[in-house]
This record gives sequence, C-alpha cells and structure tokens, in this order.
Amino acid sequence: MYDVTIVGCGVVGASLAYTLSQYRLRVLVLERENDVSMGTTKANSAIVHSGIDCKPGTLMSEMNVRGNELMEPLSKELDFEFRRNGSLIVCFSEEDRPKLEALYEQGIANKIPDIRILDAHEVHEMEPNLSEEVVAAIYCPTGGIVCPFGLN
Repeated sequence: MYDVTIVGCGVVGASLAYTLSQYRLRVLVLERENDVSMGTTKANSAIVHSGIDCKPGTLMSEMNVRGNELMEPLSKELDFEFRRNGSLIVCFSEEDRPKLEALYEQGIANKIPDIRILDAHEVHEMEPNLSEEVVAAIYCPTGGIVCPFGLN
C-alpha cells in the first residue's frame, strides 16, 4: 500500500518524488518507458522559463514562476548543472512593439523579477549576433537552461 503514486518520471515526477521522499510517506513512481525523462521531458528544449508567457492569475503562471525560483537551490542541493543565462524576447518591427509591451505587462502581472524592455542598442550590446532588424526586446534575467537528464 502506498500513500502517493506518481505517474511519470520526467522532471516534474522526479522532482515531486524527491520532495515527497523527505516525509514519512510510501511513494510509488510509475514510468512507462525504460528510463526516466523519456517522455515529455525528453522532447523539451531544456529551457527554464521565466513565466512571462503564462496567462496572469492562473495556476500555470504561479507554478512556472515558482518552479523557476526553486531551480537554482535544487541544482545546488542535487548537484546538477543549471545556468541562469537569462532570455530575450525580440521584436523586429515598430508595428509589433505594442505586442512586446503587452507581453512585458503580462510579465509584470506574473511578478517576473527584474524584467525590462531593452532598446535596439541595449539588445545588440547584450547579444551582438542578433539581426540588425531587432528594434527592442524584453530581457528576463531569471530565464535559464538545464540538462533534463542531469536533473533526473
């Protein structure tokens, strides 16, 4: 008899199992593949998103931001590689600037720390290999990357 059954052992399932292992619970993890991280986790882009693109006020936005916050301490505790390299969401035309600004406001509503809009000069200073057509970008310093296999 188990107290908790976790279906799937990707990043979320393995993290949940790890967290629950710190309590006096009998935990069962079920995985249909022959190894961990072979489902959705295997197909992901290894990006630890800031949470800017989630609809404000949703559980998804809350969990995305919270998961981002937890990644760095978890990487130290479990000794896996995590790099908080930030992310840029670029805008290629003045006509699209209102969409960029709306996304920025969504990030503010989601409480993404330290996001800001960069002008073309600031963007190219940060990333000189970007197209000269870039007119602005949102910089999310909390964005990062992780190897999902190292995490599991």
